[in-house]
Amino acid sequence: MSIEILIAVTAAAYLFGSIPFGLIYSKMRGVDIRKVGSGNIGATNVGRQFGFWGGFVPIFILDCLKGAIPVLIVRLIGTVAADLDLSMMIVGMASILGHLFPVYVKFKGGKGVATAAGVFLVIAPIPCAIAIGVFLLLYLITKVVAIGSIVAAIALPITIVILEPHRTVVMVVTIAAALLIIVMHRSNIAKLISGKKDGDKSAEKTEEKKE
Repeated sequence: MSIEILIAVTAAAYLFGSIPFGLIYSKMRGVDIRKVGSGNIGATNVGRQFGFWGGFVPIFILDCLKGAIPVLIVRLIGTVAADLDLSMMIVGMASILGHLFPVYVKFKGGKGVATAAGVFLVIAPIPCAIAIGVFLLLYLITKVVAIGSIVAAIALPITIVILEPHRTVVMVVTIAAALLIIVMHRSNIAKLISGKKDGDKSAEKTEEKKE
């Protein structure tokens, strides 16, 4: 893959990742998702408003595709194995950053879990499947999406280190992505510590005032 093609695909991945599917979907149903629940445009908050099947599932899938499709394109046009991992990670991170900081909605996006899942389901399917299993298990136990998301973000790089230790670039970038996802969940962590209900905007407003 030439550097010119990589730059073009990376830019396209960021723009594709920036598409606010949660906001578009909620407005189609007569609600501005930024003004209800936690105010986040991701799948979790959409699910709170429209239900699991009517909100969470479609937005999670769409956000997941924002990560998977650009990386699949790189896999299809990539040639050299060593360069392929690096190229996929660059494009994958662009998709994740697009979701976190979307240019179309003043850089206020989701928290990156679904888009990251799409990226790593293509790049490292077995470790990602294990991380998703961790998420599902913790959600079933705690009924708190944030706990599952945070622990799954930690579990993914650990699983890659154990199962695919030869993929140095993937390990390093996965650690960076996990840290970024955890940082994006800082308001959820504050709510968990204070005992506030997930979805209450008060903790997030407090966090925003500190920034």
